[in-house]
Amino acid sequence: MKIPPSVNIVVLAVAATAFYTLVGQLVPQKEVPAPEVMEISKDISTEEMIEIGKEIAQGKGICLTCHTIGRSGALRFPDLEGIGTRAASRIPGLNGVQYLVQSLYEPDAYVVEGFNPGMPTINKAPIGLTDDEILTVIAYMQSLGGSPSVTMETKHAYNGGGEEGVSGAADASGEGPAAAALETAALSGDSLFKSYGCAECHSIAPPAAGEAPPPRSLHDVGTRLDHNAILATILDPDNIPTLSESKAQEKKAAMEAAGVYGKATLDEIQAIVEFLAAPRGGE
Repeated sequence: MKIPPSVNIVVLAVAATAFYTLVGQLVPQKEVPAPEVMEISKDISTEEMIEIGKEIAQGKGICLTCHTIGRSGALRFPDLEGIGTRAASRIPGLNGVQYLVQSLYEPDAYVVEGFNPGMPTINKAPIGLTDDEILTVIAYMQSLGGSPSVTMETKHAYNGGGEEGVSGAADASGEGPAAAALETAALSGDSLFKSYGCAECHSIAPPAAGEAPPPRSLHDVGTRLDHNAILATILDPDNIPTLSESKAQEKKAAMEAAGVYGKATLDEIQAIVEFLAAPRGGE
């Protein structure tokens, strides 16, 4: 008896389905659990925040899938080395914390020149970091070339802190809210000196015994210039007698790139001046 072609087709389809079903069952199955939510205490120290943030950046946050730290070559997204200082000069009107916050919650709001958009929003699926986890990541990012100022109490526009500003950030010593007055101008000036990138060109460390201070050292500037003279070197480099025109323009360009002009308030500049004028001969 001749078997109709339609029957052959049905038999072949059933046999093929059964075969691939069997093969599928033989392949080892691996269950991928959802990322665990890390319980983070509100009273952890800045150092603990940095360590937790580093762990999250390398793991659950998958930051280093696209970013590098201190590497060169073709990068998918910007290298993060020095971001703790660089963040303050990225977007006019945003300080370092505000920039890092926006970069994590709204990564396409600002895209660094030379790179393409595409970074996922990390507080949403599939990454899904919590607000507390993101605060620790920000502390870690700040530690890459800068001084962490956030605490677990820091509030910003994306975690219920309002549309503008950042509250609850630590002072330069890592203790207490930024909204409260800093204990001394030296602490505030030290933090601002670093956050505005001054430390990238100028050293305030004392020279080694028997050695001359390095070029651009400001270690003893307080013994050489008074407050007004130090202020003038920041606000008007063209009138510094020891600088050539090209060096004065270079100095102005560096400070403009760091956000000193147009972003730093006069109070902040005065705090930097107080910091630089403080005696350091005994350090």
